[in-house]
Amino acid sequence: MSNIAVVVLDTVRADAFDRHFEWLPGSRFTHAWSTSHWTGAAHASLFTGRYPSEVGVTVHDWTLSTSVPTLAERLQTAGYDTNAFSANINVSPAYDYDRGFNSFEGTWRLSLPEPEIFNWFRHMEENDSSASIAYADGVRQILSGKYDVQQSLQLGVKHARHAYDIGDVDSGATAFQDYINRDGANVTDTDEHSTFLFANLMEAHQPYRVPSSHRSVKPYAMGPAFEATFRTRFTDPADAVAAGIDPNELDTPEITLDSDHATAAYDDSVSYLADIYRDVFETLREDFDYVITIADHGELFGTYDVWEHGYGVYPELLQIPLVITGPGFPTTSRDDLVSLLDVHQTILSIATGSDGTDMSASRGRDLRTYGSSAPVRTEYHGIATMRRDTLLERGYDPSAIDTVDTDYCGVVTDTAYGYETDEGFRIAGDETGVTADELKSVLQSLDDQIPDNRSDSNAVEVTAATRSQLEDLGYT
Repeated sequence: MSNIAVVVLDTVRADAFDRHFEWLPGSRFTHAWSTSHWTGAAHASLFTGRYPSEVGVTVHDWTLSTSVPTLAERLQTAGYDTNAFSANINVSPAYDYDRGFNSFEGTWRLSLPEPEIFNWFRHMEENDSSASIAYADGVRQILSGKYDVQQSLQLGVKHARHAYDIGDVDSGATAFQDYINRDGANVTDTDEHSTFLFANLMEAHQPYRVPSSHRSVKPYAMGPAFEATFRTRFTDPADAVAAGIDPNELDTPEITLDSDHATAAYDDSVSYLADIYRDVFETLREDFDYVITIADHGELFGTYDVWEHGYGVYPELLQIPLVITGPGFPTTSRDDLVSLLDVHQTILSIATGSDGTDMSASRGRDLRTYGSSAPVRTEYHGIATMRRDTLLERGYDPSAIDTVDTDYCGVVTDTAYGYETDEGFRIAGDETGVTADELKSVLQSLDDQIPDNRSDSNAVEVTAATRSQLEDLGYT
């Protein structure tokens, strides 16, 4: 049995990865694709070998509640010790992503208790006073007796450090490095048991803040990036305002996003992550036969009038980096089509000897063999309830919000990527050799084959503490 580590570099675009991770040995897949534009759904595919809608994980139901056994559960049954480390609240016990793991650790974002935590993120976002007065008012509310004083004050200190760049801000990589240095990621080196390790690192996710040693520009936070994306869907922003509301009275801040600044700060973040990951990777290689380095989705900085990764199935969001290091994966470049579904099957095949023909286990293929995967679908299923609620609270018309709260899908083949947008069906690239009608036909065939098991509402309530962390990451 082989020790296997999978490290997800959250939000790292394929082009940014190529610039900063050229040193990483192993088979580099240049035609690798995610199934979704956001973390929860992409990880659902990685963990189940199915499409997000197939296992019911979309923005309307973030919980991994499917009856399909997860990758960790399958490996646990096969005799593996399974361990996880996450810096992302979307991939945490809060949403049942700990299924099948013997241990699940993470950064401070995951360790905070859920109830009775003062929501510093929303408080500072909505308070119109100076920062000092706003923080003082927050402390006053905490001391009123409604909140856990110690935990709330600790969160306030961390928020201040994060917001005002005081000291080092950990987004996962350094904490993960400490984790694997501390106990070797709980590697079991016996004939009876091997180890599977999963990690999610968040350095490339906004807000883009890194130590001064890696800064070419000041740190940058996009702020209400989704609202900016939403506004650009209308020629006249007043068209998005609810009837009877004066656009000049709209309860929303002026939004000014700087594409150049955001792009540079993001690149600094990926550069910093690459430098930290060098040491992480070398440590992992000492204990693990296979190290799989991958991203879950990309990022946008105003291209298509879209910011961050909350909208659409644009190619820069769905094409991802993938490098597999280990036996059978020589250091080379491969251009055969692969997806997150294939990573799931590859791990199963390595760990259990499965030949990949049992589609009840995975829709993917074993990447130790060459040859492109079957066409892959990409999915966008609207906006989260709390994101919709935020737009409604600010005075936008429900029918206007419906224009972004809809379904878009795409399809990846050997030679092309076709995808649905506000402006109709597009094909990525200049000379693909296929027509839109041909790609639409392939997409329709996939739609007919993939069962839709989506829920209409969130399976679990988003508590104040969880919501505060999601807001800090731009999920409202």
